[in-house]
Amino acid sequence: MKSYFGCCCFFILFLFCCCGREPEPEPRTDKYGTDSIRRLAAFDLDAAFQRVDEGEQNGELSAFDAATYRAKLAYHYTENHQLAIDYCRQALAALDSEEDGEQLVETYYLLATIAEYGKEFLDCIDACTDGKEIAHDLRMRFVEYSFDYMVGKCLFDLQLDDGLQLMQSSIDKAKRVVKSDSDYGHLLFFIGNLINCYIAEEDMTSVLREAENMELLVDKMQAKFPRTRAYCEQCRYDLYMARAIANAHLGNGTEAETYFNKALTFDYYKTFSSFRTQIIYYATAGNVDSVLSFMDRYPYQDADTVKRLYRQKLFRLEQVYRVSGDTATAQQYQQRIDTLSKLISRKEQQEGTALNAIKYEARQYKLDLDDLSRNTKRTIIVLFLAVIFMFLVFLVFYRFHKKRASKSSDELKQKTQSMEQELSKIQKQVHIIVRENSQGSPAPSQEVKRSLAALVEEQQLFLNKDISRSLIAQMMGCSHKTMTKMLNEIHPGLSFPDYIKGLRIAYALNLIKETPGLSVQQIADQSGFYSISSFERSFKSITGKTPRDYMKTTSS
Repeated sequence: MKSYFGCCCFFILFLFCCCGREPEPEPRTDKYGTDSIRRLAAFDLDAAFQRVDEGEQNGELSAFDAATYRAKLAYHYTENHQLAIDYCRQALAALDSEEDGEQLVETYYLLATIAEYGKEFLDCIDACTDGKEIAHDLRMRFVEYSFDYMVGKCLFDLQLDDGLQLMQSSIDKAKRVVKSDSDYGHLLFFIGNLINCYIAEEDMTSVLREAENMELLVDKMQAKFPRTRAYCEQCRYDLYMARAIANAHLGNGTEAETYFNKALTFDYYKTFSSFRTQIIYYATAGNVDSVLSFMDRYPYQDADTVKRLYRQKLFRLEQVYRVSGDTATAQQYQQRIDTLSKLISRKEQQEGTALNAIKYEARQYKLDLDDLSRNTKRTIIVLFLAVIFMFLVFLVFYRFHKKRASKSSDELKQKTQSMEQELSKIQKQVHIIVRENSQGSPAPSQEVKRSLAALVEEQQLFLNKDISRSLIAQMMGCSHKTMTKMLNEIHPGLSFPDYIKGLRIAYALNLIKETPGLSVQQIADQSGFYSISSFERSFKSITGKTPRDYMKTTSS
């Protein structure tokens, strides 16, 4: 019989292989369906193999499907892992490497799972290496991290330092891409296996941490996929047992017993597969009688001392006697474990599994470097295109700005030349008037008045928005004070700004009468005002009405 985790692995792997493939247009004949063959294998394995052969011969099963069925039957119902591996290789040979990428990945995953369980490390790492490269190219990220996890498990079984670290990092990566119920099932299996590894290392702090993470993931899985309730309860049993084992090891007997009793509330504790975790709990708590009682129910008939179950049995017996205080018996079991470890180490050295693991890590780093190089190239291309786009935008903006500035400059030059010509003409007239006054005109005061009126009113200099008292004095060739006296003689008590404002409002009134279609903005601009607000304020102070009200009155 296999352990709980072997059965769990097959169940999850079966979901992965079935859910990951596209549904067929029509259901296969029930006789050759998965459920039918599994039911037959449960009581007659030879008949199940014969039915698969029959289905392949009559065309109901393809060569790939038949080989996959045989691999799963050999893996699940026999101890002949090498036979299951051979069938997996037959299934791989029946696929096209270019057309059947996803099926290749699934089959490599099945091969790696079988090899890892059977402690065939070379086959496991080779399958993970080939499967990871295909999954990487197909961007099947979760499966890619699953291959990393299995290699980490192999490294841990080889007692290499990087094993737990690779298992933990692959689980952390897989959490970020988990989507389907099959993915959740795989991930929970990985975490459960990682917890067992931490228990073997007696790292109980990590056990409690991962049990917490496992519980959160179980809650999320059950909320998203209610149909997985039975599997989620099985996982809850595992995490409660993990907490019980960790607390028993840490000396927290009350908490350990509480979690153990919680685990026993799930019906799963009655199954044969659950006995393994119960043995670990009793061994950790030092309960020799319970451990021996469970050991009697395990059929250790295989003479091969390299088998996993035999090693686990020796370790748990050593542990329970050590915890209970029987150090002599514990030392005897420890000696047997040391002898077994030497045999295993010799076997692994002959296979070259450690060297193969290093090769896998080298390939993994190569894939990471390829990803980095690909991402770097994409980033450079994006940055280059962004720079070109920004340059084009800048060029368009620069040309538009330059064209607009050139147009404004030409308009300014034209206005300046026009103002200079007008100013030159006015200055000539002023100089003539001043020269005549200096030669002894009979009424200089009247001439001066006429010269100021001619300059400001007749020449309509008040329409210039930049007009000022200093500018008028400069144009007339007199001082600021003299110009003020001249204005006082013309309009006593009137300031220069009010004088100009009055002329502008008079001009605006005339515009309103002669050109009724003009807007307020146009009238203000043509009358010499800088803004509408200034125009409206001046207009109302003189006429008592706003420009709009005045225009309405005039039109009516």
